Amino acid sequence: MADRASPPRPPSGDPGEDFLFHLYRGGELLQDNRVVEARVELEQALELSPADPKGQDLLGVVYFRLGLYPRAIAIYEKLVQAYPESLEPRVNLALCFLKTGQPARARQELERVVAQQAGHQRAWGYLGLAHQALGDADRALHAFTRGGHEAMARRIMDATGMTLNGQRKPSLPPGSFQEIDRTMDLTPSSALPQSISAGWDALLAAADAGPPRATPAATTTATHAAKSDSPPRGPLSPTDLGRRHTLTFPAEGKIAAHPGGVLLVAATSGFAVRPSLVRSMAYTSGPRHKPMMRRMRGKSLEEPLGGEGDGLVELEGRGDLVLTPPPEHELVPISLEEEPLYLREDLLGGFEGAMSYENGRMPVGDGEAVGMVQLRGPGTLVARLKGPMLALDVREGKSTALHAPSVLGWMGRVIPRALPPSEAPAGVKSLVVFSGEGTVLLHGR
Repeated sequence: MADRASPPRPPSGDPGEDFLFHLYRGGELLQDNRVVEARVELEQALELSPADPKGQDLLGVVYFRLGLYPRAIAIYEKLVQAYPESLEPRVNLALCFLKTGQPARARQELERVVAQQAGHQRAWGYLGLAHQALGDADRALHAFTRGGHEAMARRIMDATGMTLNGQRKPSLPPGSFQEIDRTMDLTPSSALPQSISAGWDALLAAADAGPPRATPAATTTATHAAKSDSPPRGPLSPTDLGRRHTLTFPAEGKIAAHPGGVLLVAATSGFAVRPSLVRSMAYTSGPRHKPMMRRMRGKSLEEPLGGEGDGLVELEGRGDLVLTPPPEHELVPISLEEEPLYLREDLLGGFEGAMSYENGRMPVGDGEAVGMVQLRGPGTLVARLKGPMLALDVREGKSTALHAPSVLGWMGRVIPRALPPSEAPAGVKSLVVFSGEGTVLLHGR
């Protein structure tokens, strides 16, 4: 067995041998949670044998863990097409859809899994999350119950007043492919914030498909289906009314998206937020707050973070917050690890107090610039977004010019510069050129 600490050996000249070396080396690094190094090895392996399913599967796991969800989705879609009877690639694809705010597509894949193997416990759990995100509490309860996720089922019952006809706890047999997140939290406190440490359309798809009102067709279908399967109910008593509409906060340190479009924040070490987004706050010793100031090159500036009028303030200590988006906007929770996210300052709605931030500027020409914020985790931030949104990959050796007002932010190692009108087609102004490797987020209009 290869030494996991040993340096990469030089190519042998035998493509088959080199492929196996990079494949096994990548698998070992992935097992040791050295994900970035594993990516390098596995990408080299697939350059030698692009169609190898094991290499594709491992690289899909790597992309998922790095937050590169579009690339993971592309891999698992190919595996599902090539191996339609294998369950793990389809479950992994559905999980990618869940993590990128696409519950309808996740539901479609997961329904195929449980139809093929009714005892797939985690598929039932993920299916419950998909139904819940689509506003279909009846089907969510059924899925959580079939999967043996009693805490999730109980939370649905407490919130809606529904009851169970029975329970079943099937086991999960091993598959021939890896399942990318067997430890995913399915407790009632899990909020499934999008992780875009280097991933992109997690942010965009979540903005399009987050709360039910962002996808009226899907919501209407799910609601009608739920009503058709449920017995008629009489008028609600005051007790039932309160129980059905009570907001249940997640565990401490978590942020949960409520089907009504609000965010529930259970802060433990402070939370920075725009006051205009706060609908309620509860603190054990009363809210203590201080204004957040912009930072540049490690120094605090005498300028409010977020701009004048509605600058961010830090609510210190432990507390529960209810955040509501502005009209025609969505509040999207985004989980970051070490990889930074650059976001337009006016889009920043809030972030956990333990996160670090630094202000910067994106040049747009004629001496003008747009305020940006670089945020770094671990922790969760809240973006206030207005769709439609797009994500555009930027590749090494290929510059990409974008209309500056459409740019929302970026991830990865990319550098923006203003394109002078003398270099732009027909002298167009306000173009920004991005170079390097990463992804740029932009408005679709």
